[in-house]
Amino acid sequence: MQRILKCWGIEIALCLACTALACGRSSRPDESTNTPDRAATGEHASGLVGPARAQADAPRAVPLPSVPSVPSGPPPVALEKAPPVGSSVEEALRYDPADPLSNLEAADVLDRGASRKTPARQIVVPARGCAVADEPRRVWSKPGIASVAAFGGGYVLAGYTRTGASEQVFVVHVTERGKLEPVATLPLSVPHPRERVAAPGLAASLGHGVTVAYIDGAGELYAQTLRVGDAHGGGAAKQLAKGVDTRFTPAVQYSKRGPLIAYTLGTTPMRSFLVRIDPKGDVIGTHDVTPISMGAAAPAFIDGGIPATLLTADPRSGMSPIARSRLDDEGKPTPAEVLVPVSMMSQPPQLSAAQSATGAYVLFSGFGSAATSAVGLVRVAPTVTAPEAFIKGTSYGVLSHAAVSLPSAVVIAATAPLTPGKQPKHDVQFALLDAKGQGPQLHVALASGDVTHVSLASGVQDQVGFAVSAPDGVYLGALRCSGE
Repeated sequence: MQRILKCWGIEIALCLACTALACGRSSRPDESTNTPDRAATGEHASGLVGPARAQADAPRAVPLPSVPSVPSGPPPVALEKAPPVGSSVEEALRYDPADPLSNLEAADVLDRGASRKTPARQIVVPARGCAVADEPRRVWSKPGIASVAAFGGGYVLAGYTRTGASEQVFVVHVTERGKLEPVATLPLSVPHPRERVAAPGLAASLGHGVTVAYIDGAGELYAQTLRVGDAHGGGAAKQLAKGVDTRFTPAVQYSKRGPLIAYTLGTTPMRSFLVRIDPKGDVIGTHDVTPISMGAAAPAFIDGGIPATLLTADPRSGMSPIARSRLDDEGKPTPAEVLVPVSMMSQPPQLSAAQSATGAYVLFSGFGSAATSAVGLVRVAPTVTAPEAFIKGTSYGVLSHAAVSLPSAVVIAATAPLTPGKQPKHDVQFALLDAKGQGPQLHVALASGDVTHVSLASGVQDQVGFAVSAPDGVYLGALRCSGE
């Protein structure tokens, strides 16, 4: 065991029938306007999430339109709480940079309890939909927020977690057979002062290994490539930037040369940059991907996009542009240009995007009626459509979302409030998007409580892995999806 999406030749009409969105209140203490340290306590329909006092000239909210009626899936799948893993998991994953393999003899604990794979059973996958193939099981026994990436026939997870006053990044490999293997725990010299709202950035491939991009509590961005499986070791952590906004997950992808990492600076306006790294971990180029006379935040690569494409958001009190930079084989970006304007985004904004043979879709964080939180969905290829609501606005607080590519479809997911109000519990809502649009919805709930974050990864064949955060830890499950 080892430790460690110029436009598609489409003219974008700025008069898209996008609805203006209103401001919702964040339940997080560090979700501010443009700067990471400004409190977000307003419930007004006249501005972005930020100070409690509304700006007098801000537009009035109009609800995000509803998605056309589709057949509902079965009731939420309530899954049993996994048995405790035990505090020895942390010990098993303890990482000593001077001796990466020093503690692997203690990692057999990961093969018990949380590492059990769902017994074989009949799985009925609805047409143009998804079904749970592997029930979520806990892979980290403390509260955390994690990203997931496919690796070989299994998955790798990287997340932030705490031990007392200290904070670490944990990296765990789940093999094709469901066995948990420790990769590393990476200590942060400066812990984050508040609860995290964004996970580490993560990408993995058999050729490149596992690349993790993480931000400490002082806003310093680091990247590290780790080896998993038959290979072991990996390079040391490399500092890439300072003053990075911790509210955004760094976007990680690979070019022919090596890793690509995009991040957002905590400036006003916000700006985003792309770093190109060679196989040895050295920086070979840093590019400002902020459009001229605009801001840029929440960078996200279009999963499955060819050529590789990086998106950024410029959240405004009104129509908010989503910009695009296409990348060449070596990862060099073209000048950023507006791809599509959408209705008002939340603060902090979030983008998720994926592309398949049937089209490309973007999820964005926005608002619904009465300034409630919502998740918008817009198709950007082969034609651009008006935004719809994937998650309708019924409550307040941050909603997490993700998108992943399959050969003939895109799978999207978002945390969805179970009840109206200011502090609801959430499950996860999944849907498949193909040439006909959105298929039936699937809801997955954890018996252990609220689901606060979701990440997706395209697995082997028609499988999609998902990582979710809950009060008692981080869970990994898998879906089986089917298009037409």
